[in-house]
Formats: sequence, C-alpha cells, structure tokens
Amino acid sequence: MKKKILLATLLASLLSAATGADEIRADAPQHYTVVKGDTLWDIAARFLRDPWAWPAVWQANPAIHNPHLIYPGNVILLCTIDAGKVLAVDAGEGCAGVVRALHDAQVATVQGDGVVRLEPQIQDMDNSTVIPTLPLRTILPYLNEGRVVDSEDLRTAPYVVAGSDQRLLSGTGDSVFVRGTIPASSTAGYALYHPGGAYIDPDTGERLGVQADYVARVELGAKEESVTSARILSMKEVVRNDDRLLALPQQVVTAVFTPESSKTVKPGRVLRILGGVDHGGKYSVIVINRGERDGVHQGHVFALYRHGSVIDDPHDSQLLRLPRVYEGLAMAFRTFPSVSYLLVLKAHQPVIVGDDTQAPQSGDD
Repeated sequence: MKKKILLATLLASLLSAATGADEIRADAPQHYTVVKGDTLWDIAARFLRDPWAWPAVWQANPAIHNPHLIYPGNVILLCTIDAGKVLAVDAGEGCAGVVRALHDAQVATVQGDGVVRLEPQIQDMDNSTVIPTLPLRTILPYLNEGRVVDSEDLRTAPYVVAGSDQRLLSGTGDSVFVRGTIPASSTAGYALYHPGGAYIDPDTGERLGVQADYVARVELGAKEESVTSARILSMKEVVRNDDRLLALPQQVVTAVFTPESSKTVKPGRVLRILGGVDHGGKYSVIVINRGERDGVHQGHVFALYRHGSVIDDPHDSQLLRLPRVYEGLAMAFRTFPSVSYLLVLKAHQPVIVGDDTQAPQSGDD
C-alpha cells in the first residue's frame, strides 16, 4: 500500500510540473515538425514566452532519456494535462500517448528506505544528427579555437622565434621554431595562439585574463637546447613570430545544453564583441565579465541592457543618469574562470561594450 501511495504522489508531481497557460505564446502551434537547421532555442521560442523556461516544461515528460536531445523529423506536441501544458515528442499516438508515457514509461522501484528511484528508458540514436541548442555554424569557431587564459601563462608560454628558411610568415606543412619550456604533454596536442587584448573588469579594475586567438595546430619535433621545432598541421591564420604555444584543452565542448535563466549570477558587463567589430547584433559573440567562479555555465541566458548614460540637465546642470534600455538576450556557450562567451540571440538595438547583463525577466523578447 505504501508503494502505491508513493508512486501515485510521484506521478501527480510529474503532472503538476506542466506549465501554466500564461507561459505559452498566444500563437503557439499545437504541434511542430523539427527540421534540419532548427535549434532548441528556436523551437522553444515557437511555443513559450520565455524560451529559457523550456527545461521545466520539457522535463515534465520523463519518457525521454535526455530531454534536450531531439532530432529532425520529431514532432513536438503541445498537450494539455490536468489544466497544465506539456511539450513532448509525439511517439505516434498524439497527446494520449504522452499521457500514457507519463505513467508507463517509468520504471519505479521503492528502496528499503522508502525512496522512489526513476529509471527512464534509454533510446540510442546517432548524436551527430541531434538538434543543437544554438546554431553550430556561428559558434563553432569559438568552441575549440579562441580562448581566454591567464595573462602570466600567456606571457611565459613558448613563442615562435623563426620560420623555416628564416621566413616571417609560415603556413600549413611548414616548420617553425619555438623557444621556451614546452607545456606538460597533452593528448589533445598543441596549438599556436596570437596574444589578444586583456580583459579588465570595468567596475573593479581586476585583470580577468587575456584573449588568445587561435592560429594553427602543430606537431612538435626535435629539440635543441631551449628551441623546439613544430610542424604546422592545419591553420586558421598565417603563423607569425611571437605567436605562443599552448597545450590544447582536453575537455569536449558540446553544443547541446540546457537553456536556463541566469538568476543565480550577479549582474555584469559586456567586455568585448569578438570578430573585431564595435557593435554586435543577432548571432554576434560577446564576452562578459562573469565566469565559472561566478556560477556561469553553458546554457545560462542573460538579458542585455544599454548602460545608462550620465548627462547634464540643461536647466540646472545637475548630473543625471538615464534609465537602462533593454536590448535583447544572449546565451553562454563557453565559460572560463573569470569571463564567458555569449551568443546574442535577440537584439532590438546594437550591443556595445559596457552594456549591462543580468538575469532575464519573464516576457523579455
């Protein structure tokens, strides 16, 4: 009897996880067929006023092993269950099948201490076709190439002193010579980076790191005293003298992650728009002064605001700060200790350095 009561309570809590009707867009479709090129953010925005609320709604369906893995051809249903709304993949029986899945697709066992354990069924599919959270073509250059490193680490890193035949510029297949202590062996290999600008916190003056722009991947060769030869395997830019050698990071960066409000992260500022431009718009990559130490992780969504300017009142010359102006939304897709890369998803006006970031409010679009 105790097991039945616990299981009934569990199922009731799952059903109650469905979102209220006020969170659904007025023009939300009853179903949508996923196509190649879609992103999780785009799909969520079709149904919800706040796309970052997708996890709470989607995970109300425990039939999906990983609720953030969907594929081209999947049909997303908007179902009403117990006066709430649920988004789920159509298994072929429509919303009736979704309701049945909530009850039947879970294997619940009661442990000796009375704790219910859920064991969702696993569906093996080729992850190469999975719908990403963000447009891969836009963020791919920033996922495994450019990075932010400690300024001292970059300053003391081995550096290119010459190319083969004393050339100043080198390309794929050429060898260059690097002077300095080679970093610890990395199974991911080594790459050359060009030192970029430093990131300084505009509010505290703290040095947050230095941008290291990816140049080329290399294979190390013979060493003579403090100089090591390195053959260029592939390149993004021409290799120049003074480019720095770093071990490639070993972590795998995924493009499929959970969109989530950044309400646990304190407000911050935009430090840079990557790509050598002064203004950013939709699908621009920006850098903010909040990182892993501040609790930022992949999928965090931030609202962007134009920092209020200070002006003179023409009547009494009193200094006045203008109210902030809402600009749009951006999502973190790569994090470092003190800064993070964000992709701008919506921009009502150009994004500039110095703009404010904070957790989005319901209805921001």
